[in-house]
Amino acid sequence: MPLFFPSRILRAATQNANPLKCSDTLALPKSSFPARPSAAQLEQYRQRCADDLYTWQRANRPQTVRDAQGKEVINEFILHDGPPYANGAVHVGHALNKVLKDLVLRWHMSTGKRVQYTPGWDCHGLPIELKALQAQRTQTEQASALQDAPKQEANVATGVGMSAPEIRKVARELATQTIEKQKKSFKEWGIVGEWDKPYKTMDVDFEIRQLEVFKEMVRKGLISRHHRPVYWSPSSRTALAEAELEYDDNHKCTAAFIKMPFLRMPTVLEQHPALEDLQDFTLSALVWTTTPWTLPANQAIAFNSEMFYSVISLSCPSSPEESASKELLVVAKERVDHVFSFLPEGTTANVIVDNIVGMELHDGRGACWNMFQDSESRIALASFVTASSGTGIVHMAPGHGMEDYQVCEEESIGSAFAPVDDEGKFTAAAFSAGGYSDLLQGLDVQTEGVDAVLRILRNTKPYRDREHCPDNFVLATHDYTHKNPIDWRTKQPVIVRATAQWFADVSAIKDRALAALDDVHFVPEGGKTRLRSFVEGRSQWCISRQRAWGVPIPVLYHQETGEACIREESVDHIINMIDKKGTDAWSSDPPDDPSWVHPSLAEQSWIRGKDTMDVWFDSGTTWTTLAADSTRESKPVSDMYLEGTDQHRGWFQSSLLTAIATQEADGNTQPKAPFGQLVTHGFTLDADGRKMSKSLGNVVSPDQILDGSLLPPVKARKQKGKSKDSASKTNDAAPKYDAMGPDALRLWVASSDYTRDVSISIPVLQSVQQALQKYRVTFKFLLGVLADYEPQSLSLEQSESKLTFADRAVLHQLASTSTEVRKSYEEYRFYKAISDVNAFINAELSAFYFEVIKDTMYAGSTDVRKRTQAVLKTIVDELMRMLGPVTPHLVEEVWEYMPEGMKSAVHPLRRVWEPSHHIESDAAAANGGIEDGLEVFRTISAAVKVAQEEARRAGKLGSGLACKVQIHIPPASESNYRQYVEQWAQSGELADLLVVSQAVLSNNDRDTIEEAEWRYEQPVKVGSNGVTGHVVVLPPDYHKCVRCWKYTAEEAETPCARCRDVLKEKGH
Repeated sequence: MPLFFPSRILRAATQNANPLKCSDTLALPKSSFPARPSAAQLEQYRQRCADDLYTWQRANRPQTVRDAQGKEVINEFILHDGPPYANGAVHVGHALNKVLKDLVLRWHMSTGKRVQYTPGWDCHGLPIELKALQAQRTQTEQASALQDAPKQEANVATGVGMSAPEIRKVARELATQTIEKQKKSFKEWGIVGEWDKPYKTMDVDFEIRQLEVFKEMVRKGLISRHHRPVYWSPSSRTALAEAELEYDDNHKCTAAFIKMPFLRMPTVLEQHPALEDLQDFTLSALVWTTTPWTLPANQAIAFNSEMFYSVISLSCPSSPEESASKELLVVAKERVDHVFSFLPEGTTANVIVDNIVGMELHDGRGACWNMFQDSESRIALASFVTASSGTGIVHMAPGHGMEDYQVCEEESIGSAFAPVDDEGKFTAAAFSAGGYSDLLQGLDVQTEGVDAVLRILRNTKPYRDREHCPDNFVLATHDYTHKNPIDWRTKQPVIVRATAQWFADVSAIKDRALAALDDVHFVPEGGKTRLRSFVEGRSQWCISRQRAWGVPIPVLYHQETGEACIREESVDHIINMIDKKGTDAWSSDPPDDPSWVHPSLAEQSWIRGKDTMDVWFDSGTTWTTLAADSTRESKPVSDMYLEGTDQHRGWFQSSLLTAIATQEADGNTQPKAPFGQLVTHGFTLDADGRKMSKSLGNVVSPDQILDGSLLPPVKARKQKGKSKDSASKTNDAAPKYDAMGPDALRLWVASSDYTRDVSISIPVLQSVQQALQKYRVTFKFLLGVLADYEPQSLSLEQSESKLTFADRAVLHQLASTSTEVRKSYEEYRFYKAISDVNAFINAELSAFYFEVIKDTMYAGSTDVRKRTQAVLKTIVDELMRMLGPVTPHLVEEVWEYMPEGMKSAVHPLRRVWEPSHHIESDAAAANGGIEDGLEVFRTISAAVKVAQEEARRAGKLGSGLACKVQIHIPPASESNYRQYVEQWAQSGELADLLVVSQAVLSNNDRDTIEEAEWRYEQPVKVGSNGVTGHVVVLPPDYHKCVRCWKYTAEEAETPCARCRDVLKEKGH
């Protein structure tokens, strides 16, 4: 009987008139998944994954559920939005904030929670008012197009001749327009929320709730009016809160050493023997100040109670010796050398009195002279006086310093005298003594005022009639650079100035506010210390502002006496009137309109006040927008506040204080913060680590990330058949960019460690773009090889016994990754979750599993392909779960292109993400050796790749399939190491794992390696006992298969045995 060769028969068949194309028999990936979605498709996906998803979960997820014990528990997660200012275009800081919130919300949705997120806007205050006034001045420009221009804002701060109602009208219009523009951007980023019902602080219903909080604080005696020093912005003509300050680290000023002559010496000096013998001398306390303009308001001289002081006489080369002996100075002993460093070379000092303790100087008798007021400046003690700067003696102006005011108030010294007007200019009271008021009046205190004060003090003779005073009060001056507060809007210097303002008494609720923080979870943990320190350092909150655009402080003033009426019934009456007329009527109605006056006050004449509330009071009461719910009685009104770290001294603090202020302090109820968790993020920085600022020109618009214009333009592809001239015209056209879309913006946020400052640069965005592109390529491949997936195919559980090591390994890695990603999401460490997902896709899928299964999926049998598809479907499902919170548009797009047979009844973004133990089969889990097996595989694979590269460099090897691998493991190696390789070899998996045509485990010593045309070998460490084996790369034993291209065919130009079986299965 003749021999039968199937390969020869098939080869003969291929030579017929209609030859069989092997490529037609391969199951190559088929997917219409595009490189990029169109704009119309993207909007469709956004609608589904954001607006529709939010509406669906609000309607279908229960507010409460039963736990395992049958107890009803809350199933709702509320994230309260910190309102952005409605005064300009969005920037990447907005993107960082809004996307982070969305990541949190989507994570909780994936766990089955019902979420609530109502976006809000801060509509009042200086930023919006100045922008509106700026727009009025610049009629030719649209308000939305105006950039933050501090100098322009400073120029319009006085109102450009407009009335309060007119200012309020243009400010409201600007805020309304800006809200719509910002809302459009936020929605384009795929942010879920109640976009049709946002809260706005300029809406009457919100203003009423805010005023009700104010009324409650009035009822509890927490609101009062005082003449105290506050931060004052001459450029904006208003008081400012600490949260409305920025700081200029390089502020330059003139610092001065000033002599403050004693009118009466303290007893310890007056009776000191060293001074009793001196005749006809002057004694002055030497102070050092960086604000010489505050000297006219001086009311005290402060010493440190524990420091030692000396009385010295100075001898300067240019001064007569007798004058030096008559002019004595008191200075801290430790600061004498420092003072000398600013005096002419050759100056010497003679110590007259040594080691006087500060406490001894504070005897109630001693006093210095303020020549500008012809008044006494008493001696005080202050702990903030140190030996680290100045002279160890501080000039005290309680009208121009917070600490000065507190010390002087404790010692009943004077009043908060501040002879400076709203524009930051001296009033006539600055030099009231002797009729010299015109010398200072009207001068800007920080510029000409400084020069004028020092000029007067350098020659005091014309302005005094007192004896025993030095002619020149100025010992020395010098330039000084230091950190100084500036107005957050105009960027101009801020001063401290005593004015009549309304204050909330924080000291009365401070302890309860701090106690409430004990129940709050902080991310990062350092936020708790930061917020506590800001609350602890506060005693009074200045809540009044001298601007038109804001919620009015509901106070009436007596027309004759100026007395303020802030009784509860009056405030309640005003709130009712605002509810009827709106807050605009407060400024537009006649000043003495009686309808605003409570009937009990009708017999007297009253006018309405003009102050408005601090915008931090506005935003600080936004928690009132959260409806009271009996199911949350034991919980805060909001589960989370999430904002930038600057809000520890802003919104976080004001929200905490107003909430605690309205709660009853009955001693039995634990005070409750309005937030259960407090998450903070850093600032956005440019590539050089600088904070983004429009003045620096380094601000990045989120639109530049979405449209890809931050990255280099895409190079035009050279098209065949085009002339050089047409190619040149193409190059001259407008550059084209690879639009990255909203998921790129979201991925940048999710990839960043937001607990620190976050940088954005071209390299960072390129890495984000590459990661997003990797996701798309991965899903395109998966959808392609699953194109013929059938619902009736074996499930992963049904395929368990047939799973290969590669299948089990990738499922094990998928389960491990999913577990870690869930944990990271729970801890809001999104950057860690994305890092783990990227590592899995790159290392476990692309570099390992996809390489192993491509041959199976393209050329394998139906049963083998279905088994592998069960694994791949599991991977697709879990990848969509892991990426759902970060790239929802991509997940929606994958769902759109997913084969119908793969789609379950529940959309991936609506599924509840259960723990990942179901991914890994029971057999794989029980095996417990997946990690060990992977370690063995990686060691061998790495050695094989090195040997293959050597063969390629020598020109012996092209495709990795064109070789055979021998693995030599010495008998002395660890048994389990050899066991894995033997199992793979016996099951036929070894060659597939290494992506080669043949792989064998040799029982021989390496000295007996078979002879071949060429060979390349690499050592490989076998286990942990130091034994070394070898891998050898050799030419293949067989021919290249015309179908699968593996070198496993018995004859050239024929299919291999495996492919012949598959072809037969397919009917060929």
